[in-house]
Amino acid sequence: MKTPSQIFKVFFISVVVLFSSCSKDDSKSDENASCQETKITMLVNGESQSFHAYGRGIDIRSDGYELSLNFGREEQNPYQEQSIVLHLPYKTTGQNIIEQFIYSQYKDNTLFRGDFLEGELQSNVITNTKNCFRMTFSGKLSDANQEVIITEGKISYTYEEPFSE
Repeated sequence: MKTPSQIFKVFFISVVVLFSSCSKDDSKSDENASCQETKITMLVNGESQSFHAYGRGIDIRSDGYELSLNFGREEQNPYQEQSIVLHLPYKTTGQNIIEQFIYSQYKDNTLFRGDFLEGELQSNVITNTKNCFRMTFSGKLSDANQEVIITEGKISYTYEEPFSE
């Protein structure tokens, strides 16, 4: 027959093991909790637009790793193409950390291509993990012929496969 102290020890060890395993699972779920369904939306010159995620990658550079993200609009009309390319430090979050934000559109037989860092870009990278990326942004860019204003920009991109580390 087991003594009350032996029963208490078994109970105590069981509780410790249970809570230890939960905290490990919680850390994984915390990392995924900031991930949301993939969705890229913005207003471009007041027109609501949605984009699709076309790819991602990590490049090695002297000061760490660079995350590259590619988005585009699937249009049936090749004369209405749009794309976005982002470059920023991998796993870094915060205000205005985007190193390059290239926006291109071919609309009404006119090509517009520009890096928003040469114009005005306000951004907030909320999540930048091996599993997903999330940010908000707005900005204005002009070239010699036209101006593009983007407002209410939101990117939520959950990767099909996490980056290996």
